[in-house]
Parts: sequence; C-alpha cells; structure tokens
Amino acid sequence: MSRRFLITATLLVLALAGLPALAAFAQSGYPNRSIEFIIPFPPGGPADTAARIIQPQMSAALGVPIVLVNKPGGGGALGGDYVAKSKPDGYTVYATTNSTLTIITAMQPDLTYRPSDFAAVGSYLTDLSVITAKAGGPWKTLDEFVDHAKKNPGKLSYGSAGLGTVSFFTVELFKLAYGLDITHVPFQGTGPVKNAIMGGHVTIASSGLSSLAPLMKSGDLLPLVTTAPKRVAAFPNVPTLAEKGAPEASLNIWMALFVPAKTPRDIVDRLSQALEKTMKEPSVTAAVEKSGMIIDVRDPAGTAKLVETEHEAVKKVVTRLGIGKK
Repeated sequence: MSRRFLITATLLVLALAGLPALAAFAQSGYPNRSIEFIIPFPPGGPADTAARIIQPQMSAALGVPIVLVNKPGGGGALGGDYVAKSKPDGYTVYATTNSTLTIITAMQPDLTYRPSDFAAVGSYLTDLSVITAKAGGPWKTLDEFVDHAKKNPGKLSYGSAGLGTVSFFTVELFKLAYGLDITHVPFQGTGPVKNAIMGGHVTIASSGLSSLAPLMKSGDLLPLVTTAPKRVAAFPNVPTLAEKGAPEASLNIWMALFVPAKTPRDIVDRLSQALEKTMKEPSVTAAVEKSGMIIDVRDPAGTAKLVETEHEAVKKVVTRLGIGKK
C-alpha cells in the first residue's frame, strides 16, 4: 500500500469524521432571520395572550424578530396542519394550547396531522378553565344553575372556542359529571365566545380564566365554577369542580411551543433554552401574574410526555362520551 494512498485515506477519514461538527457549525448560525409563531386561534384567547407575553423577551433571547401569525379555524386544526407541513428549519413555531394536540387529535382520527408530527420545544404557561354565565340570570350559584338545567333539559346552550378545544371538553365533562343536557354552540375562538355570552346568544360559556376575568371582575359575567385544584384567590366565592366532587372534569389549558417533527435537535434545544430564559425574566413573570395565568415550564422531554399522557387519557374519555369521529 503506497504512502500516498495512506495519506489520502487518512485525510478522507478525518474529513468524514468532521462532517457532524461542520453540520453543527453550519446550524449554529440559527437563527439568522425572523421566526414565525403560528397561533391557531384568533386574538384574545389564552394561546394568543400567552404568545404575546413571551414574544419580546424570547425575541431578545434569540436575537431575531418573532412574528405572531394568527391562523384560526377548525378548532385550531388549520394552524396545526400548516406547521406540521412546514419546513423543519426552526423558523415556523407552533404556539398553541394542549387542545390542538391532545383533544382534537383524539376526537378526529382522520385529522391531517397527529401529535407525532411535532417536536416539543417546551410548555410554559397554564390557564385555569372557568364556566360562566351572563350576570342577571335566574341563578346566582353553581347549584342553582345545575338545578335549573336539570329542570330544562335541551333548552340551554353553551359556547366554546370550537369543537375539540379545552373549553368544549370542559363543559362536556361538566355535563357528564352532573348529568345535564346542554346544547353545544361552537365558535372560532375565545373572542367570539365572549361576544356570544355577553349578547345572550348562549346560556353559559367556558374559556381560560385569564380571558374572562375582566368581565367577571366588572360584574358582567357570573363565574359558576373553575377547574382549579383549590379556590382562586381573586375569586374566593367561586367553587371548584374538585370540591364539588367532580375532579375528573377539571381540565386546564396549557400553552406550549412545538416545531415540525424533523427539526434538527440543536435547533429545538436553542429554542427551548430561549424559552426557559424568557420565563425567568422579571417583565415576563409580572405580565403572567397580571394575566391570571400560572408559569408552568417543562423541557422538551417533559412536554412530549405530557402530550402523550393527556392524549391517551382524552381518547378514553372521548370513547366514554361518544363524541369523537368513528
């Protein structure tokens, strides 16, 4: 074997061995342009509010602009489909709630995407769910409402942010726990739900506490019950489903970031680190406290496990309720 051949072979081996390092070096330039956060609901809901809270500081942590893009439709499925089919380069991020990955996918097996089409970046906020009615109705408490609903089966209605959302699932579990017959009226997000309940077009409505708290504090809406593990300090007279003997109906809204499944690991880690740093910023913690949400940070592995566990649990409830597509 010639000396020239040995030298050439050695150089080739070294070059090949260096490819991962070169690839990592090439990707270390991420990000070098603006990143889109796709929010699958209209402005005004928990997902939108949460994304706007973290946008400035996460943009600073990454060193590039973050552009928020609302893509509502199909209970969040339109935005999910868009991200799932996007280029896995870290420039399209899914800023969503658990409903688009754990509920709607369990209810619709023929949906164009599955939870496995995404890689988790991390979860960061939780918003408690609340069921409310317009003030001035014939009831003042949860027990009075339940009594009225039982005496008027099929005559009352509830508004949700769409089929398969947490707000939909919360009331369905509530109905199951109390044996109520209340008609579902779906809307395209929390904003239209608030308009519907205030306009008297539905009897009750469910959404994140952060979205409805201002109307509750003003006295325009009457909070009936929350999904909190214990009573919320800001609303000490509002009972929880857990204390009423229905803890299985307590489903909360949590916010997380995801990217297409084939996104390189180092890009996922870069985003995850930026999110973790963002959630420690004083301006972010202050904004979260003002919103009424709760900081609840999980890393990629923890978030992926949460999706898997909740998705399996929801599938069982969907079967029990008989509300999913066959």
